[in-house]
Amino acid sequence: MVIKQAIPILTEPFVQAGLYATPEQALKRIILDYIERQISWAEVEMQRFERKHKQSFSKWSETLSGQASIADEDDWMEWESIQDMIVSWQNLKTAIEESDV
Repeated sequence: MVIKQAIPILTEPFVQAGLYATPEQALKRIILDYIERQISWAEVEMQRFERKHKQSFSKWSETLSGQASIADEDDWMEWESIQDMIVSWQNLKTAIEESDV
């Protein structure tokens, strides 16, 4: 099945139920919901690292300078990656919110 055919099949029940005015609005909201859940997950991970290291990423990075263990470096890389992920998801969310759909 082609995506062009699948979108109406997947979104029309939302329109028929009166949840959204159009299939496009339904699809946009579903995508935004997915993005918001990704951001929430990443924020929870950020908080987990902050609790684990008892400080913010920037302060912990300063603390590690020149004395990081391999485990510390692994945490640092994962933590930085999650920060980057949040920014990417937030940019994507903004772009979709600003779309004309």
